Amino acid sequence: MIKLTIPGNTPSQKNCKIISVNRATGRPFLRSAPAVKEWQGIAIDTLKEQFNGLQIVHYPVSCTLIFYFDNKRRHDLDNAAGGVLDALTAAGIIEDDNVNFLDTITLQYGGLDKTNPRAEIFFDE
Repeated sequence: MIKLTIPGNTPSQKNCKIISVNRATGRPFLRSAPAVKEWQGIAIDTLKEQFNGLQIVHYPVSCTLIFYFDNKRRHDLDNAAGGVLDALTAAGIIEDDNVNFLDTITLQYGGLDKTNPRAEIFFDE
């Protein structure tokens, strides 16, 4: 079993969008909020550091994501999972998050942890 941890609250990439305007065409488009981009960078760097030297060789794998948040606001696990899966792919830990590589994804709320919000990731090869 492989365990990885991403510190901090996991933002919802789906719900944290900003409308911007393309300077060349004048057309509006959606982009991720700066807080989401910052979290992605930290998550990718943290995952690469923790995963150093490890390798997933047998696909498909099962993945469990456990989220701990620092507040009691409403959080959607499926929205948080999208950000973690994208970070896992960008960090090179998994090749892709499609069914050929991840055949089971379990989402779980770990509870309230005001001092150490995080996402814990477990892989069963």
